[in-house]
Amino acid sequence: PAAPQAALAQPAPHTAGHVAPPLPSELPSFARPNAPAATPLPLRKLKPSKIRAGDFIVHSAYGIGRFEGVFQGLMRKGDRLVKSRFLKIRFRDATIEVPAEMKSVLKLFKRREEVDPLEPVKLDSTRARRSWAKRKARALKDVLGVAADLLAMYAERIAITRQPCAPDTERYQAFEADFGFTPTTDQLSCFEDIRNDMVNSDRPMDRLVCGDVGFGKTEAAMRAAFRAVDNKRQVAFLAPTTVLAAQHLVVLRRRMPPGTRVELLSSLIKRTKVQRAELFADIAEGDVDILVGTHAILSDQVRWANLGLLVVDEEQRFGVRQKEKMKRAALGVDVLSLSATPIPRTMYMCMSGIREMSTLHTPPEGRRPIVTSVRQRSDDVVREAIEAEVARGGQVFYVVPRVEHVERELRFLSELVPQVRLSYAFGGLKDLEQRIVDFTLRQSDVMVATTIMENGIDIPNVNTIIVQDTQLFGLGQLHQLRGRVGRSNVQAYALLMHPEPIFLQPHTLARLKVMQREAGLGAGHALAKADLELRGAGNVFGTQQKGTFGAKEVGTEMYFDVLQRAMAYLQKQRDQGVEVKDLDTSLQGEELIKVLGLDDDTSLLELSDKISEKQ
Repeated sequence: PAAPQAALAQPAPHTAGHVAPPLPSELPSFARPNAPAATPLPLRKLKPSKIRAGDFIVHSAYGIGRFEGVFQGLMRKGDRLVKSRFLKIRFRDATIEVPAEMKSVLKLFKRREEVDPLEPVKLDSTRARRSWAKRKARALKDVLGVAADLLAMYAERIAITRQPCAPDTERYQAFEADFGFTPTTDQLSCFEDIRNDMVNSDRPMDRLVCGDVGFGKTEAAMRAAFRAVDNKRQVAFLAPTTVLAAQHLVVLRRRMPPGTRVELLSSLIKRTKVQRAELFADIAEGDVDILVGTHAILSDQVRWANLGLLVVDEEQRFGVRQKEKMKRAALGVDVLSLSATPIPRTMYMCMSGIREMSTLHTPPEGRRPIVTSVRQRSDDVVREAIEAEVARGGQVFYVVPRVEHVERELRFLSELVPQVRLSYAFGGLKDLEQRIVDFTLRQSDVMVATTIMENGIDIPNVNTIIVQDTQLFGLGQLHQLRGRVGRSNVQAYALLMHPEPIFLQPHTLARLKVMQREAGLGAGHALAKADLELRGAGNVFGTQQKGTFGAKEVGTEMYFDVLQRAMAYLQKQRDQGVEVKDLDTSLQGEELIKVLGLDDDTSLLELSDKISEKQ
């Protein structure tokens, strides 16, 4: 819960003696422009998924089929038969056997458990290769343009270098030891990734840490912040809501060593004009080590002496224009973003190698999966869920999409469960913080709220959440809301309710089915990938956060394999001296498939000389 006003207003210890000199330019003092060069893009080699019997695959020549399993048979090599392993793939009209050494022609399309029985995957026919080729060409028609955008972004990224941080000292080791928990293997790997970015590279870090609530994202940010401050660099800690910013302030002041000055720029702390001016002056002189706040910390009023690290918590909550502002503020600065469910464009950039990503999969000890039910709205189900939770001494979050729905639902609940104590909360209430504190102290049983509950509210006694009108929420929002419960070892429940399916669009139903399917611990990353397939990646540079995406036709794995080929093709043009803005992205259809080498795989499948027999 948000800290009381008195705790927020507590003066932070002041540190003197590390004021950086005024900057002659907009770059931090440790950053410097780098001469542009046709530096090869370090294309990330995507690790292919393990395909299990029953999964649906994409065959580069024939299209979508179903993987039936592995078996042994005989294959002719020259004038003799040799024992070999084969992959059996069933298509609509035939079953083919692919030698195991040719498995690279297969890419995972969809797991069998991801398929809706009411919407089965349509298998392709081996006799309709022309039809598949056209669909493949249509799905990949924009891939060169996307690849060019990614190369341009990479060229911009490598144009700036900065002085790496010094190797970690005993002070950092003491800070690590103060964690209080044994880090998981995922966390240790993430900490090491960030250390390499900040200490062993002269290019500014741009890393996303993806992990569910309680999986260790905040500790990764704490360690990065300490390292920056220990190197006499300032830290901007950006949060989407004032409540979450206040929580970060409390944690940072508790975790950082004495002498570290941490301040909050937020409406939660009332300052006079003179006090605000003094704070801005201290930031500009380097007397503030860490500044926590919402997007206000990116305003023109805030001038930094030596900004070295920007931490963006819940990155998916910020709009495109806010992110562009971050990008300008973070020129030459290390950027660490935290998210449970990255937006499609962010996933796109991470999977294509433009941004780095560390993923936290391991849940806290004792954490149980949240029992999730996606269903049509039912008064009886709502009553039973609330009464059951209150009967076991717990509390309930009741979430609606809009402020104007709060009063309606309060009236509804007061008639449905009159014995239950109700409260409410939404953004803009002057006493919002106190309402949350009161709810934490169990002065009410059910809190009716908007998505203000999505971030920063940690109340272990709340173990049931009911979300109405889920068709109006995005996947990321629903996952974040679901994460408000299940914060202890008590079994938690999430009821995601919607109107009659007849009133819902097909893409809405698809989104809700994903929520029902991906309900396990650490589901955020899987949800983000599903969101990428459902919505597309959007414009890499523009304001659109969703858009056309070929993964619906060919699957995510094949699409990114082709994207990497496209970037390699354009990189060859760059190696010949072509500017990024002048790259040829006009190829389409069969010509594009040929240039990218996508027709080479077909020759591997001439299996007429193969003799196989089951054993």
